[in-house]
Amino acid sequence: MTYAKHVPAAERTIRLLEVLSTAAHGLTAADLMGRLHISRSSLFALLNTLKARHYVEQEDSRYRLGPALWTLLPGRQHGLRPLIDAFQQDVELGLLAETIALAWLDGAETVIIAQRESRQSVRAVFRPGERRPAAATAAGLILLAGLPPNTLHIHLPHHIHDLMPTLSHIHTTGWSEMPYGDTVELAAPICVDGIQPVAALLTTIPTFRAHPEPVAALVHPVRQAAARLSYRLGAPVYQPYGWANSEPLGPTMPLQHADLERFLQGPWSARLACVRRDGSPHVIPLWYEWANRCMWVTASPDAAWKTYLAAGKQVSLTVDEPWPPLRRALIAGHAEPVANADIPGGLAGLRYRLAIRYLGQGAETRAEFRQIKGWQAFRIVPHKITGRQGLGR
Repeated sequence: MTYAKHVPAAERTIRLLEVLSTAAHGLTAADLMGRLHISRSSLFALLNTLKARHYVEQEDSRYRLGPALWTLLPGRQHGLRPLIDAFQQDVELGLLAETIALAWLDGAETVIIAQRESRQSVRAVFRPGERRPAAATAAGLILLAGLPPNTLHIHLPHHIHDLMPTLSHIHTTGWSEMPYGDTVELAAPICVDGIQPVAALLTTIPTFRAHPEPVAALVHPVRQAAARLSYRLGAPVYQPYGWANSEPLGPTMPLQHADLERFLQGPWSARLACVRRDGSPHVIPLWYEWANRCMWVTASPDAAWKTYLAAGKQVSLTVDEPWPPLRRALIAGHAEPVANADIPGGLAGLRYRLAIRYLGQGAETRAEFRQIKGWQAFRIVPHKITGRQGLGR
């Protein structure tokens, strides 16, 4: 059965949006009346309704499509729902003092796809789907830094040479800071594969609060949160842009005991190296817990590496960060399987702690972390630990 009746007001609304979609720089009310053939009062009633919901925006006397339309295009979001869900569910993000948001790159612009507002009386607030020039924002620079040069030339043909020093610096530091309007922005990359940014985590601080000390205090938690979200989305490591470039960093220096202990509590994964039965090396990234001067790791039911340890228990591990001061720990030791009764909190407790360490509070309630059947815990007892920072040698 076909229902033939149409709603004239809906048709006028759709036609208005279609006309605006053909004019990147917007149209005046006179332009719209001429193209739509509707009265002035009807046109402004439509415009005011759509402006209130951010589907149309006005700049001076010109109207153009608004940011809220972007959120209605799931085909362009490329499966962003897991990213947005991870962002909204992260408990630690709610502890940050300032508004924090997710930004996505669309051509030469960033698009705000989610936000969590600060509870402070004076705070930054984003509109859903809000677009901003990528080259002028901290989040945009984070995302542009992940593009190959030929793509940058396409999106920013007139700015690429001026931007390259800034993008190179971001490759080294792994975060970005810059003023935007009446705020100062900080941003860090979220990388589903651990290397290539797919989104940026952005926090913005009103200028009157953006003194050097509070801004510097936010850098670490923002980077930690970006790493946590990356792990939550499946990243095996968190190493944005690959290895940091070789800007002068001074001589390689040993890490003191206290510095090494703090470093091993960071959001980095470890790479475990062991030997296969045929004598070839086997390297795999793992989550770990550093406690009582031992590495605690878990092996899934189908993990091949745990069978290799049955023949030879000697292993090596590396833990490193991808940006200055380029700290790293090299651990050589032996791995031993640990019975449930000998694990602090049991195997379930260890798996819960790893979930919280890498994915944040609340992650331990996910069904996959409640499974222990077939899982095995290993304790790696070091016989040598070397901690250094600076360029390798």
